[in-house]
Amino acid sequence: MDKSILRLDAYTDAMSANTYRTFFTTKHGRKLYMSLKISNGKCTIIKCFYTDRNQNQTGEERYSSKPLKLRTFEFPLDKLLEVVESTLDKKFYGVEYIRDETADLPIEEYIKAKTAAGIVKYRFLVLVGEGETYNGLPIRLRTRLKNQLHRSIYVDLSYYKEEQGVVNQCYYYDRRYKRQDVKITPPQLISCFFSFTNEGILNLINHEICCNFTHIIVTSGIDIDSNTTPLCGAI
Repeated sequence: MDKSILRLDAYTDAMSANTYRTFFTTKHGRKLYMSLKISNGKCTIIKCFYTDRNQNQTGEERYSSKPLKLRTFEFPLDKLLEVVESTLDKKFYGVEYIRDETADLPIEEYIKAKTAAGIVKYRFLVLVGEGETYNGLPIRLRTRLKNQLHRSIYVDLSYYKEEQGVVNQCYYYDRRYKRQDVKITPPQLISCFFSFTNEGILNLINHEICCNFTHIIVTSGIDIDSNTTPLCGAI
């Protein structure tokens, strides 16, 4: 459920300029490293391999566990997300270019740094609960959040029946939508029902509203009707 935005880290490569790399977990739980070059509107994949295999190997043997579906190594830059989704089993909704302290790190040190960063970061989905409880959760849960695309979204969920929850409302309330007083549902949201558990809620919010929360905090006493400030997310 991690990283709905593809973060490309710039890195120092003596052999080539305009090079980037990234590290993410696929939807099947595989850890993957990818480096690429961007030039003149084209993207070229330089290296791509699973980091959770051959960990005790060195040299090229370390990098030999490659995604079998990846056969397209050069393509237009605007097709990057499409190629990643179709061949690397991960859907992203945008690209972010970053330059930080990892730029000069060797591959293995970069992987260690990104792995450690993923372990220590907790991202809490704050929900305002109302009513009786089911499965340890209030039967109505609401929040205002900012997703990874920095869109302000209002979410209203409730318990339905047979261990299922239902999406009562989910809409943008920023930009022109707020001024025009119209309610537009995020286009990625295709589910009406979901498993009424912590995991089910996180799966819904992360995968269909473009977020990356790891845990849920349920609170009460917050008036999110009159106060439209987002409670959590990219704030």
